[in-house]
Amino acid sequence: MKKFAILSICFLVSIRLFAQQFNFVDFSQNISAENIKNDVYELASEKMQGRETATEGQKLAAIYIYKQFKKAGLISYQMQSDSLSYFQNFSLYNKTSPQIKLSINGHKLKAYEDFIISGYSNLNKTNLELEFIGMAQDSVYKNKDFSKKAVLFLTPNLYAGPVKAIDIMKKTNAKIVFYSNPNNPHQIHRMIQNYKKISSKRLTLDPDKFSSKIPIDSIKNKEMYHNIKRMQTSFQGPISEKIVAKILKVKVKNLRKFIDGNPLKIKSNQKLNIDIQLKNEYNSKSTENVIACLPGTDKMDEYIVLSAHYDHIGMNGQKIYLGANDNASGTAALMEIARNLKKALDAGLQLKRSILFAAFTGEEKGLLGSKYFVESQTFPHSSIKSNLNIDMLGRQDNRHNDTNFIYLLGTNDLNPKLKTITDSLNNLYPKLELDYSYDTSDNFLYSASDQASFVKRNIPAIFYFNGLHNDYHKTTDTPDKIDYEAIKKVSSLIFLTAIELANQE
Repeated sequence: MKKFAILSICFLVSIRLFAQQFNFVDFSQNISAENIKNDVYELASEKMQGRETATEGQKLAAIYIYKQFKKAGLISYQMQSDSLSYFQNFSLYNKTSPQIKLSINGHKLKAYEDFIISGYSNLNKTNLELEFIGMAQDSVYKNKDFSKKAVLFLTPNLYAGPVKAIDIMKKTNAKIVFYSNPNNPHQIHRMIQNYKKISSKRLTLDPDKFSSKIPIDSIKNKEMYHNIKRMQTSFQGPISEKIVAKILKVKVKNLRKFIDGNPLKIKSNQKLNIDIQLKNEYNSKSTENVIACLPGTDKMDEYIVLSAHYDHIGMNGQKIYLGANDNASGTAALMEIARNLKKALDAGLQLKRSILFAAFTGEEKGLLGSKYFVESQTFPHSSIKSNLNIDMLGRQDNRHNDTNFIYLLGTNDLNPKLKTITDSLNNLYPKLELDYSYDTSDNFLYSASDQASFVKRNIPAIFYFNGLHNDYHKTTDTPDKIDYEAIKKVSSLIFLTAIELANQE
């Protein structure tokens, strides 16, 4: 404990000496709340159409961000100054309604009417035996080998079906699992409607290049690794209770009684066989990260990445989801930090490492922009020393009475020094309330923004976040509700942290 205290004191002294040598605290105080406000109002304006990934509005936002980086004097991440080199372009893929043919004992079923089946790859099986396992009690399938069979079970809740299906796949090696709820026929109809609605907007990275990298080869937990691997090669989904009754040659009311605990009489020698063909097809859409750079000196091939996602959830009919807090606020902070770091460099500040400013697309679709940036290895993983990710600043949640705070996540995970650095710098300026309530690796928020893509590759990261509120993902997330002075303070802390990390030995 004494040794740690001495190290902390020495570290604080070194920071104070550096601050005296070059007055970077003054530069951090020059960050402009007015500039941040102007950027938020621009990004969250109606002309940006909610900035949904791969739409015109998102591309308008990308151009605006590029112009701000360029105007500030930053070069592109490709170490060039031409306009196109600031954009990291890539394609996303939207799975169209797959071509599916399914028959059970000769009965042809209609996809998205009689059943839904989900899976990442294609499938072609004929004369595959279908095993009915009732209510799927653990004892029924424990120690069974269903690797050459499909499985069917009943459940009182279709929404619990996927969890049970995964367990069955895990313990029996089954590749296809169907489930049905005879008690509530409306459930499958709602699921079908939701599937149709959501699937048209669901985007993924190139399935051939990225679907096998979720990134499972970096997951520390072996059980999670195998679960994800299993999901990529297995198929599951709900099936209509009427179809189940038909193939089992029983009445629907008897299936309902069976769920209530009554026996179900089916022929013991009855064999069920299925033929299934599934072919996934994808449409491609283009999108882009916007990435600028301030080059370092003697360690210029090592990088500190500052990031914020600039996409949001777009429109629903005529309703525009402006996304002022989520995450025009973080993107505006990113741009203002970049402007002031460039001014500090022009005034004589030296950076050993290069600093990248990454405005990511696709966060709302599943962290796709940051995932592409990290997994494409434009910059080798070993060259990225830290990530400082900014998402949703300038509001307050119900745990705080004002906006003079910031949640920090990740400071104790891969590099415990990050907490010491943050605490020491914050004592210099801006003296925020640093809230570490969510700073545990098992907290769901730790994987809810783009820092997760870096953490999965063992790159230390800090997530700066002001909490959730009632306007989250609503049309009421508007620029007038944001405290821009609060964003200025958090931006100042990130500014100082970036310089410290860039200049560490």
